Amino acid sequence: MIPMPKEDSPIWKDSELLECVQCIPEAPDVVSFVFRPPSGSRFLYKAGQFVTLDLPVPGGNIQRTYTISSNPAATAYITVTVKAQKQSVATRWMLDHLKPGMRLKVFGPTGLFHLPPQPDDKYLFISAGSGVTPMMSMAAFLWERGEDPDITFISAARRPSELIFRRKLEHMARRVQGITLNLAG
Repeated sequence: MIPMPKEDSPIWKDSELLECVQCIPEAPDVVSFVFRPPSGSRFLYKAGQFVTLDLPVPGGNIQRTYTISSNPAATAYITVTVKAQKQSVATRWMLDHLKPGMRLKVFGPTGLFHLPPQPDDKYLFISAGSGVTPMMSMAAFLWERGEDPDITFISAARRPSELIFRRKLEHMARRVQGITLNLAG
């Protein structure tokens, strides 16, 4: 269990390494990696933003950006969900080598693709494959606010087994009237 930061805890700064605390399989070649700051600092970001991970791959470190897939209301941790492609170096390294207890340099969060400061009344989220990650963060944030969101969520994958976050989305949709799912795989 990840301890919750205190309300007066400082905001995490990217000068502090992040510790991987969980690796959650999501679909074939897709894993969610959960990170927390060892200091207990809290995260402040907008649903849809991304971070850049500095990965120690063979031959030298490389930096790759990944959208934060977790809900920004949970300030104790961030999650990035990654899918390894055939020619992937960085993401393949993560799936094969990144384990709980390891620490990485992470930059950010940043990015302009996020929910507006004043959320709208209706949302249409369209994604395919790992492009679902910012939409998941946004949908989870809207759902977590305790209001009945008006979200139509369309997500596609090659096969049903490759639909990332299917169970989480179905869980949310079963509990509120305002989430309509159209999942194709």
